[in-house]
Amino acid sequence: MRDVILLLYLHDEKYGKRLLRYLAGKKNPVLYPELVTVRERIEKRTASEAEELVVLTDDAGIREDSKRKVIYLSREMGKGKRKIYRYQKASGIYRDLMELLELKPMAKAPCLPEKRETQQGIFCLLDPEGGGSAALAVFLSQYLGKRGKCLYLNLTGFPLYYGETLQENPDFHTKGLAELLFCMNRRELTEEIKKLVKPFGCADMIPPFPHFKDLLDCGAKEWNGLLPRIRAECGYDNIVLEVGQLFEYTLDIMDQCEYPCLIRGTGLCGRIRTAVFRQYCRIEKKERLLDRCHVMVLPFEREEGMEILSRQTPEEIGDDESLMKRIRNWLEQLEKEEEDDCIIEEDG
Repeated sequence: MRDVILLLYLHDEKYGKRLLRYLAGKKNPVLYPELVTVRERIEKRTASEAEELVVLTDDAGIREDSKRKVIYLSREMGKGKRKIYRYQKASGIYRDLMELLELKPMAKAPCLPEKRETQQGIFCLLDPEGGGSAALAVFLSQYLGKRGKCLYLNLTGFPLYYGETLQENPDFHTKGLAELLFCMNRRELTEEIKKLVKPFGCADMIPPFPHFKDLLDCGAKEWNGLLPRIRAECGYDNIVLEVGQLFEYTLDIMDQCEYPCLIRGTGLCGRIRTAVFRQYCRIEKKERLLDRCHVMVLPFEREEGMEILSRQTPEEIGDDESLMKRIRNWLEQLEKEEEDDCIIEEDG
């Protein structure tokens, strides 16, 4: 049996790295996956007589020739000659790949589990059903805030927090996100943000827009690159972004986050809304976001989450060991999906 040199050439490099990590982790002794980020390298790569060269790609312009075989990641359901459906778990892609290559799947060699630190980045929580992401965003910001520097931001039409605690009569005149967008092009962004940041339990926050029209008037250009810049220049390990509705720029914001998350409801209605989100991504040509988005369920009932917010301050939430354990488990599930199931699975 000849060894297979598998070249991964994908439009989304991060997607390719995750798939490479998964395939390498299978430790198949005859499969040697490599990530190719420059198309010209495919032409230059050669294989010996004892090896077979195969390209796994989502680029229809890559053609099979005498030197290499090509397998395409397809957006269409069903198996076909030299095609694998891309919107399934990585385990399914691996299984279909082994079938097309006529290889035997190899189980991953047993090893001691490694303790994995929470990855850092921007978490964007979009809840099509509304409400559920409010509690999750607060809980997550407190969990991450106890382990590093975390910033909580709210982009919903009906925000709850204008300061560190819930108030029946919030101070709507507190400077926050509206002022931030006015100073986003200034070199002194860090100093301006320091003036807007408020304590939020174990994390920081910037108060939300005082008027829903300010939220609606924003466009993709206002947000383009702003969140990564805030994180980098202000030294935040994580940013937690709560999103409750779809605005013109919502998909653009999610696309610049390391952890875009769609909060999935239960039952048929939850599956329908998940399908609607995916269709929006396709219409808006957000294939990269479609590949990377984590479809997750809440680690608590919606009513329970809101009840906890009403009786505990953010700081008390951060000190609630039982609740923080649930958030840790939720993050571990998200990271497991990042490692093992890096492809969004279509609902059956």
